Amino acid sequence: MSLGLYNQDYDYDRLCRDCIEYYRRFNRRFGSSKCRDITGVRFKEGYDIRRFFLKGIRCLRVVYTSIESVFDIIQMPHGRLPSKNTYQIRPPFGAEKFHCASAVLLQIESQLNLNLSSILKISQGFSGGIAFQGDICGAFMGGVFALGIVYGSELQRTQPTRLFRAALVAMKEGSRVFQNEHLHPSFKTSLRVGRLYRKFVSRFGSADCTDILGKTYESKTRGFCEEIARSTAQLTLDLM
Repeated sequence: MSLGLYNQDYDYDRLCRDCIEYYRRFNRRFGSSKCRDITGVRFKEGYDIRRFFLKGIRCLRVVYTSIESVFDIIQMPHGRLPSKNTYQIRPPFGAEKFHCASAVLLQIESQLNLNLSSILKISQGFSGGIAFQGDICGAFMGGVFALGIVYGSELQRTQPTRLFRAALVAMKEGSRVFQNEHLHPSFKTSLRVGRLYRKFVSRFGSADCTDILGKTYESKTRGFCEEIARSTAQLTLDLM
């Protein structure tokens, strides 16, 4: 998202190049882009939440390393564009004409009369599973963004005692804690994103672009991804 914000006034090729570079640096450094792989935490039970808190220092290291990578990338010369062999998957249509996350946000914007223009370009780097690297589906991320906009909270305005109390309950109940929305403002978003994730995976078999498109992605048309975007927008609206 930071690279999308920085590149919002440039062409899509430049954003794609920066996102590919960032994605590859992150995976080289941490071995995966998945939280569960990096932390070893599954978040289903209370003991997993406790393990997550104990690994808090490692998560901070991931954050600061990521910030450094972003600044390194935006300071690189921008003469070279990504070559075709840098893509893990090939977009089944012109990438410059359709962006998964933006398509979902546009549909939600029209239904709820929201103004999401500020994040439409910022979210374009998620196309094709982050610059066509086949990772998490951009359409799914569009739904996550929308839920965050509607239900998100500013953590710096939350009383530390309330956050601590919610953490104690989480260590007992695991991911079920998010069903208690009154415990913490952020739980409103977490609960709905969790439901969206489960519904999305149930419908499409996975949250990863490569798995959804499958090995026969070259036979897919723009209509295939448009249908995923429409379905994701509706799933998200149903949760609002």
